[in-house]
Formats: sequence, C-alpha cells, structure tokens
Amino acid sequence: MALLALTLRHTGENHLAAGCPQLPLTDLVSGQGVEPGRPVRLLSEMAAVLGVGVCDPENEMIRVWDRTELRELGAAFFRQRVQSALSLRRVLGLVDGVSSYRLLNGEGDDLSGLSMDVYGEFGVVTALSRGLSGHARLLADVAMQEMSAAGVPMRGIVIKTRAKVSDEAADDKSDDPAKTHAAKKAPKESKDVVVGEEPPAKLVAHERGIPYEVHLRGGFNVGLFTDMREHRAGLARFVSGARVLNTFAYTGALSLAAARAGARTVTSVDLAAGPLAWARENFRLSGLDPEAPAFRWEVSDVFRFLETELARKSVYDVVILDPPTVSGARASSWAQKRDYPDLIAAAARLMPEGGHLWISSNTHRGPGLSKHIDAGLALARRRGAILEIGGLPPDYPTLTTWPAGRYLEVCQLRLRAE
Repeated sequence: MALLALTLRHTGENHLAAGCPQLPLTDLVSGQGVEPGRPVRLLSEMAAVLGVGVCDPENEMIRVWDRTELRELGAAFFRQRVQSALSLRRVLGLVDGVSSYRLLNGEGDDLSGLSMDVYGEFGVVTALSRGLSGHARLLADVAMQEMSAAGVPMRGIVIKTRAKVSDEAADDKSDDPAKTHAAKKAPKESKDVVVGEEPPAKLVAHERGIPYEVHLRGGFNVGLFTDMREHRAGLARFVSGARVLNTFAYTGALSLAAARAGARTVTSVDLAAGPLAWARENFRLSGLDPEAPAFRWEVSDVFRFLETELARKSVYDVVILDPPTVSGARASSWAQKRDYPDLIAAAARLMPEGGHLWISSNTHRGPGLSKHIDAGLALARRRGAILEIGGLPPDYPTLTTWPAGRYLEVCQLRLRAE
C-alpha cells in the first residue's frame, strides 16, 4: 500500500523532533483523512519528509515507526525490526528456543502499538488497535522466518488484537502504558489468529529453567508477566525462612519464587479461585506439593483478608503487594491512585520491625510509588528504608524521549518502628 502523505502542524514537528513516537491527531493540519492502519509519510508544512508512521484513529494518534524517507512498510521493514530486536535479546542470553521473554517492545523497538512475546517454541504478537491487525499479521509472518533463520524456529504465533482501552476499564497490567485517556469503553478482544501451529490450551513455558503453565489463546494475560522476571529472581534474597504473604497472587509466580527460595510459609491471596488453582499447578510443575502445610491459599478480597489477619494478630515477615492498576471486578473496587496508601498501611500493620515489603506499580500516571509508600507508612505509623528500586528488564527497552514507556516500578522496603 502506498504511503499517504500527511502534513504536520508546527506542534507536530516539534513533538517529532523531540523524539515522541506517538503524535496526537491534533498535530495534523486539519482536513486530512485518517484511515485505520494506513501507512503514512509525515511532512512538514514546507513539504519536507520527517518520518513514516501508521494511522491509529482508534487511539487518536499517529504511531511513528521510522524517521527516514522509507518507501513502504512491508516485509523488509519488519525484517529489519525483528533482526535488530533479536540481536539485543541474543546479547541478553534469551534467544535459546526455551526461555520466555519479550522480543519486541512497542516504542522501545520502534514499533509503537505492536509487541511480541516468546514462550519457547511459540509466540504472541499483540496489536493495540484493530487498525494495526494487518501489520501484526505481517510481523508474525516475518518473525517466523527470522526465528528459523536464527536457529530457534517457532512452531506458531498467536496474534491478539486489542481495541481501545481506558484506565477505568482495565483490569490487568498495562500492555501499552501510553494509551489514550479518551477511551470510554471496556477493552475488547478480537478472535485470535494463529500463524503456523496452534499452541496447546495449556503450554508449559520456562523462565530461568523454571516451568510455568501459560494459556496463549483467549485473554491478553497468558499467566506469566515476563516484565517481572528479574524481580521474581531477586525475591530469593529476602525470603529464606520467612513467613511470606503474596497479595493479588494471580497465578502464583511470586509465591512460587518465594517457595523455591526456602520461605518457611507462603500464603497466596486472590479474589478469583481460578488463578489460584492455576498457581497450584505451577507449584506441582516445580515438584512442590501445593497442599503441604507450609502453603496456604485464600480466595478473598485482599483488604478484607488483611483486616481479618490483623484481628487474628497474624504476623508476616515479607508481604508482596502486586496489585492491578485498576479493577472494578473486585468485591471492593480498587484503584491504585486512590487506594495504594491504605493497602500499604494495612500490610505494614501485619509486619514486625525489620519486615520486608515488596511493592510494585504498573503505571507511570498519578503519584509515584514513593509517594504512595510515604502516605501508607504515615497511616501505619511506621518508618521504612528503601533497599532497592527497580523497573523493566532489559528485554523491555524504552526510549529516553518517551518516559511513558517506563511503566513498571518495584520497591524493596525494610520496615522500622515509628
């Protein structure tokens, strides 16, 4: 498809010059048609070529994919992107045909709106609007070829298309932390498309040699968040011999990390029974008996559970707080921006001096994690010392000019008495 020429306003030229990989439609000179998924050549008001991108009116933006005078966004373009991405992941030691990792990370790999995750011999390509679905299919085709040429052939790639998403409607970790605020509707999923072989309904994937059950078909959350890989590994430093509580446990990856590292007890809490059953299977895959006395599984709203444990005078040495950004599905609705200080305070009240809080945030918007921590400790009348603050792993590159891409923050905090 020929590239449509679109002229930018002066503000758009400035945004592009500043390195922004997303341009709001208001950056365009008015009166120009914007077709979903249409490749475009971006021009200055003096008709100079400034870059190449793709129209995404569903998210009210132009996604910038290149800053040269490319003639087309075809297979050769995607091949270069995949080869460059593979080069970095090879340096990281991830391209081995077994590991789970992110191969393409949207803006950080110059493909705003598209991502690709690898789970051994299968992959998942995600498009953040319906207009990008054709490009996602071409990316999957090229990735199959390039992975084979790299000596790590893939059996199949699942393509997922996500419609316009709002923070208010999201009930999971953000795949695109820079998505527009203007959305009004809940996330919509199109039917999966598979290139190559369809993966089994329950696939065993590996991370650092540890097996996890993942479900690559259906929902966007497959059961294992690869952006937490380094933090799961790092948890081992703090949990040996400890009484560990994992809130919002989901499929239990952090619970498993604690159990494998020698925690005395591990309690996992989630509102949904399904993910906790899935978590038990992850324990079995590691040769651990999920029904052993050291492991406790609680289907409960987290706040209610913490209140009950406080009344029982329960004590935990390590508490993991890994909530979603927003959830309207929970018994008592949760919003990180509003509720995180109360959550931190409730957890701190269950911990002795020297207790360890593991706290994560999955959004760059609103108060930073440190402000939530300050407010929460003040409510609990506790003090804390930050041991470490971490973020995304290196297979999730982000642009220096696009801080919105750096959505993950994880803090290790040691508690002290007031």
